[in-house]
Amino acid sequence: MLSHLQAFYGVYDGHGGRAAVDFVSDHLGKNVVAAVLATTTEEAQGTEPSSGSTDAVTAAIRAAYLATDSELVKQFRVQIRLTLKVRVKVSEFGVKMELVTRNNWEDKNGLRGGSCAATALVKDGDIYVANLGDCRAVMCRGGVATAVTSDHTAAREDERSRIENSGGYVSCGSNGVWRVQDCLAVSRAFGDADLKRWVIPEPEIRRLPLTAGCEFLVLASDGLWNKVSNQEAVDAVSRSRAGRDSTGCFKELVDMARCRGSRDDITVMVVDLKRFTI
Repeated sequence: MLSHLQAFYGVYDGHGGRAAVDFVSDHLGKNVVAAVLATTTEEAQGTEPSSGSTDAVTAAIRAAYLATDSELVKQFRVQIRLTLKVRVKVSEFGVKMELVTRNNWEDKNGLRGGSCAATALVKDGDIYVANLGDCRAVMCRGGVATAVTSDHTAAREDERSRIENSGGYVSCGSNGVWRVQDCLAVSRAFGDADLKRWVIPEPEIRRLPLTAGCEFLVLASDGLWNKVSNQEAVDAVSRSRAGRDSTGCFKELVDMARCRGSRDDITVMVVDLKRFTI
């Protein structure tokens, strides 16, 4: 377990069914904590240089993200094989079998889907923010909003170049949304096994020192950010905190996004950073 001055937080947003997001929300935090604690143990035993502790934590978070994705894809493939075997076995006994193609079965059970994520690990006076896809982390310092993650979407020029250099293609629809292989708007995510060559699970990770000016961190899904600006979100949380209403900001933010036309799922988390600063 992490100490009282250390913690892990995460927001997850699934697409193409619940299977991927449920798996990620159950496993990513555990994998990150285990990887970071293993790094700490190695340093204490002298098997890792303490001078590289910051890089070691970043590497541990990256490894946990990649391991979670690998476990997710492996589980999906096992489930597919077992289910297809069961259907064949039933047919051998003369039981009428519904004709189900692999693609239809995967769609029905959410195994062709994936999940975005934005996470924060607080450790030893620093905060490590990481993300995949379009979940976003925004920090408030002195009332000013600063995005501390960058959305991974097909609209990003560097992401388009990466995908095209890997043999994929990105197109812009009539609604102005860029998509990978005419399918997915995000360019990095957990899962999405059929697009894995281009939609990668490689997180972007930033380490930021927690100073006295760091007030709180907003983690939210794109259902919020597509309609509410970073500063509007921070202002809503600041008003709520000033009025000693710790939950009022959540309703205000969701209502704001809904009134502006958001029909997507909305998840919002606020992390009080003051409790981690000395």
